[in-house]
Amino acid sequence: MKVDMEFKGLEELLKALESVASDAEIGAVNKKIVEEGQPVVKRIMSGKIPRSADIKKSGRGFGTKSHVSAHAADSIPVDKVKVKGTGATAQVGWDGKAEHGDYFYTKFINWGTIYQPPREFIYATGREADGELQKIAEREYQAFLNNTIK
Repeated sequence: MKVDMEFKGLEELLKALESVASDAEIGAVNKKIVEEGQPVVKRIMSGKIPRSADIKKSGRGFGTKSHVSAHAADSIPVDKVKVKGTGATAQVGWDGKAEHGDYFYTKFINWGTIYQPPREFIYATGREADGELQKIAEREYQAFLNNTIK
């Protein structure tokens, strides 16, 4: 479950940044942007995942010994930021490898089943977070330029 974000309207700021910063400096700024953006995405995603009234009826195998101890909305995983070149990425939420984890059922919430309609929260989170992430990126790029160009 991956959402790629592309910032629009920052072209001039990015050109200015690329003209005065090294690739390592750009990577460091992008890492800082992703680190500041992770809590924003987690907060928005948490509000979009439904919660059952009774946690004992949640999770895999309702009624069996295997059940979760917290709602998925309260247990959203946040991975460390990875920097490759000038780009920075981080996973917020569950990846496809979580097939057998406690929250494997989140994919059924997102995509639906024959018994329940989809309650798409992954891409909705990305769309809602876009504005706040854009502001974070603009603020960090501008702060770097202000500190570099004097």
